[in-house]
Amino acid sequence: MGRYTRRLAKRSAVCVPCLVLVALVLASCGANEQVVSDRTAGLNGGFELLADGFPVNWAFAPNPASDDSYRISVDSSDRVEGNQSLRVTSSRGTSTKVFRSQRVLVETGKTYRIAYSVKGKGVSLEVRRTTMNSSGTTNIRSDIIGKLSSSSPDWVYQEEILAVAAGEAKVFLTFLVDGAGVLWCDDVRIEEEI
Repeated sequence: MGRYTRRLAKRSAVCVPCLVLVALVLASCGANEQVVSDRTAGLNGGFELLADGFPVNWAFAPNPASDDSYRISVDSSDRVEGNQSLRVTSSRGTSTKVFRSQRVLVETGKTYRIAYSVKGKGVSLEVRRTTMNSSGTTNIRSDIIGKLSSSSPDWVYQEEILAVAAGEAKVFLTFLVDGAGVLWCDDVRIEEEI
C-alpha cells in the first residue's frame, strides 16, 4: 500500500465514525421533540386544536411520549379564553421542559403585540422571543420577554411590543419550564398593532 493510500485509510477510519456519530446525534435531537403541524391552524395560541392529544403547531421537548416526568394536556376547567388552556406537568425538576410556538411571519417596519397568560404551581418560567431571517436559517434576535416565579396561583398577563427590524421576517416564542409542578398557559398572541 502506498503512502497516500495509508494516509487516506487513516483519515477515513477517523472521519467515517465521526460522521456516523454526528448523524446519530442530529437524528436523536429531532426524535426528542413532539411536534404536530397543521398549516391551516395558525398559531393556535388558545390550544384549542389538538392532534394525537397534543396542541397543533407547538413543539414540546423533551418528547413527552418518551419522558415520564413531562406531561402535556389541556385543562377545560382553568382557562383565560376559549374552551381550554395548555397544562404542562413536570414531576422532576432536574431538567428544563420546553414548549415552542410555530414561526409566525412578520414584516419589517411594522409593530406587533406579543402576549400570553400564564400561571404556575411549583415551577418557574422564562419566555424567550426569537426573530429569524426569511429563510428561517438564522436567528437575528433572541430576548427574554417574560418570567414567572415558582408560585403564581393567579393568571398573569404578559406582553411585549416588538418593532420588527430590517432582515427580520419570522418570530417564535419558547417557554422554558423549570422545577417540579404545573404550569398553565393560554391566549398566546402575535398580532400586528394597527
